[in-house]
Amino acid sequence: MKWFEKTRHLFKIYLPSNSLRKRFAEGMTWVIAGSLFRQGASFLVGILVARLLGLQDFGKLAVLQSTIYMLANFGQAGIGLSATKYIASSRKNDRERSGRIIAFSLMFTGISALLTGTLMFLFSESFAEMVLPKGDLAMEFRIASGWVLFEMISLLQLRLFAGLEAFRRSAYLNLIQAVLLLPAIYLGINNWGLVGGIVALFAVSVLNCIIGHFLLIRACQLHNIKINFGNILQERRILDMSIMVWLSEVAMNTTNWLAGILLARSPNGLAEFALFNAASRFQSVLVFFPLRIFQVAVPVLANLEADGNRRSFTKGLMGVGLLGLVITMFGAIIFIVFSEQLMSFYGKGFAGGAAVLQIMALCCVVSAAWTIASAGLWAAEKSRQMLALDCLRAILLVTICILGFADNAKNLVMAYLTSYSIALFFLILALIRLIKQPRLITD
Repeated sequence: MKWFEKTRHLFKIYLPSNSLRKRFAEGMTWVIAGSLFRQGASFLVGILVARLLGLQDFGKLAVLQSTIYMLANFGQAGIGLSATKYIASSRKNDRERSGRIIAFSLMFTGISALLTGTLMFLFSESFAEMVLPKGDLAMEFRIASGWVLFEMISLLQLRLFAGLEAFRRSAYLNLIQAVLLLPAIYLGINNWGLVGGIVALFAVSVLNCIIGHFLLIRACQLHNIKINFGNILQERRILDMSIMVWLSEVAMNTTNWLAGILLARSPNGLAEFALFNAASRFQSVLVFFPLRIFQVAVPVLANLEADGNRRSFTKGLMGVGLLGLVITMFGAIIFIVFSEQLMSFYGKGFAGGAAVLQIMALCCVVSAAWTIASAGLWAAEKSRQMLALDCLRAILLVTICILGFADNAKNLVMAYLTSYSIALFFLILALIRLIKQPRLITD
């Protein structure tokens, strides 16, 4: 009880404004609720899939999923995060512009998604051979070409909800996906194996995208924002930030994907990648709270920065950052102590990855600090600094892997821990420099 009172006292110190606390609290409540549905279902699906498919086929699906998510983030060209920032900055004072930004983002992502899906379908055999030689995944890549198309649009919808601070509707969308995901995956894999699982993921993505569009229209109506496709090209200026975001995502996502592929192509690679992927799913549990903080913090902090309220910006970032880091550290200790039991959930053969999960837990503490700190730079539109920092982390990771630290799952996680730790040091320096800049308005 004393610990709770101290935590609440710290929260009040760093978030002194009642309205600011209310915005953070309301946003975090709905974001956490929605993400619990989505990631909880995804976590259970991972265990179910591993038990139904076994170590080798689970490794194949993991390779395919990592490629899909890399292409989805690559194809978006950073439009999602920049849309969040600019919608948050303009939704009160310039609703007409917010409507154009939403329209431009939807059009841009739709064209990009169609192009990405088409290229993936046409060159599925090349993709399969490049990712996993002799893995015979060409047909799976062709089916997944539709999945990547709708996944890109769904990712944008979540970013648009964040910009509107429509976290409740985002939670509804995540709940719907959670309800659909588990039965669809079970039916697909149980009847048609790996191919059936991919078809199920594709179908859920389509339904989620359609429902998300109707929820987005409703959210805009509540803010008196009309999605207007007329004169949307004048909002192409948001691509200035998008390019920086995109290059950062390319640096991070592409190198993460490349590191995983290097592991999968090594001797006994599919088994090692299966262990790495299983540990990564536990990672999503540990970094759950920091990622939700990022979702809420970017639009709220961007709105404060637009108002010139640097004091609340600084205190808000420090408050939620401290809270997120403490929670992640507490979870990491639990995961380290019970690593063998947790990995055993995935079935026979996964318990040997306990050491992988232990190092992954330490890495999560560092990545949690990275995620929350980066929210401050993105909200303040320090996109060039974030690009430089992401490139630094990416170069460090690739260099370590090329030097031989991608031959097994344990070494690969150590490479992640090292690269994140070094890059985090420079990120904190950049954030301190930002915070020390004089605020524009005192509150």
